[in-house]
Amino acid sequence: MALTGLEAWVEKLGKKDMPVLSTIVKELNELTGSDEAEVNQLAEVVLKDANLTSQVLRIANSVQYNPSSYPINTISRAIVLIGFSGVRAICISVMMIDSLLGKQPRERLLEQMAQGFHAAVQARNLVRRTNEEVQEEVFIAALLFHLGAMSFWASGGKEVDKLDELLTEGRLPEKDAMEQVTGTSFKAITRALAKNWNLGETLEQALYPPQKPSPKVIAVRIGEELSRAAVKGWDSLEVGEVLKKVMAFTGLDLTEARKMVVENADEAASVALTYGAARVCHLIPSSRSIAPDSEQDAPEPMQADHELQLNILRELSNALSENLDVNTIFQMVLEGMHRGIGLERVALAFIQDDHAVAKYVLGEGTEGWRKNFAFPLDKNQDNIFTYVRKVAEPIWFDSKLQKAQKHLYSPEIIHVLGKYQSFIAPIRLGGRDVALFYADRWKLGGVLQKEHFQSFRHFVMQTQMSLQMLAEKRK
Repeated sequence: MALTGLEAWVEKLGKKDMPVLSTIVKELNELTGSDEAEVNQLAEVVLKDANLTSQVLRIANSVQYNPSSYPINTISRAIVLIGFSGVRAICISVMMIDSLLGKQPRERLLEQMAQGFHAAVQARNLVRRTNEEVQEEVFIAALLFHLGAMSFWASGGKEVDKLDELLTEGRLPEKDAMEQVTGTSFKAITRALAKNWNLGETLEQALYPPQKPSPKVIAVRIGEELSRAAVKGWDSLEVGEVLKKVMAFTGLDLTEARKMVVENADEAASVALTYGAARVCHLIPSSRSIAPDSEQDAPEPMQADHELQLNILRELSNALSENLDVNTIFQMVLEGMHRGIGLERVALAFIQDDHAVAKYVLGEGTEGWRKNFAFPLDKNQDNIFTYVRKVAEPIWFDSKLQKAQKHLYSPEIIHVLGKYQSFIAPIRLGGRDVALFYADRWKLGGVLQKEHFQSFRHFVMQTQMSLQMLAEKRK
């Protein structure tokens, strides 16, 4: 039975073909749509995926988001500087691209995505002249203007093959062929997905403009028109017509307008590469050539990044002057331990009602920790956490200590954490223990080493100092 109608296609493309993306977008919308959402909640969503983390940081450090070029080293700091909505937009775009491209994307999908990046950069640079605050919103709206078409070509099935065949034959315009095969349109699918995923009214209004569109909607539409026209050549009549709109919007003369849009096309190829879409760069009509095989390598086992450690420690030492809150400090420390030292699983557990209860967790294999990481600390208990509290300093549970103190590993601890070499340290404030750090290398990294422990101790000491200074300031 043929799949037909808007509702059926939105159900297929939005939920069945891209369920992971749909779930993450929903999770991101819930977080950033709440005034009570904390930095660490959004950071945890991002840091679950090492590839997403590296891409978000690379994009956050691009000229688009960080014109000062002062390095942003952690996801938590990126959220503070760029804002929840900014990081949310980056995440959705990166996840969308990864989800759509897959292993063997159709040429029609690559062409649509290339036009999306081209349109996004053109629109962003246009609206920058009237309102810098909406650059990100306009960029995302233009990038996803053809989301329906991209989703369709990324999916499989006889309808996709049939439409491809009709368009190749060239007897019908794309709109008519789409209606014949599916009973709906790419534009309608895009609007429905935009509503379902809360991608913003700028995208919806750009698709179906109101009587008096805002400058940001006009910028999106000009960028989209320019991306289609440029495929026919910069000297084509189509580009000439769009240039008139560029001139009217910016006040530039023809020479300046043409120079600007060509430079924007060059930038678009670089932006596509930054977002992890190297396979579409060669399809953007740029004066530069970026090889389509510049794909990222598969993720390597976690290794220490000494420069990142120093950068995060430096940022922590400035926490007081920058008015960072406790949540941001804790999240930056965990990210420093995880990405800087290369500790695969890290957690900060608050001491509540004689229990160590995980509040912040990072790393693959920690999915159940928020629910199950809750270990007793009362006087009658004897486990790795009570042992650390008695010693009152960071402890390295190496194989020798594990063998000597094997009774400290209760069945509950082994069930949740396993029995791996680990680092544990207490955090004291106001003369009492308030939290405990736990970190290990679990799977990829292998055994712990002396340099790991030294770095771990540095982060614990810096955390202690930052919290004490923050407490003094509040007094």
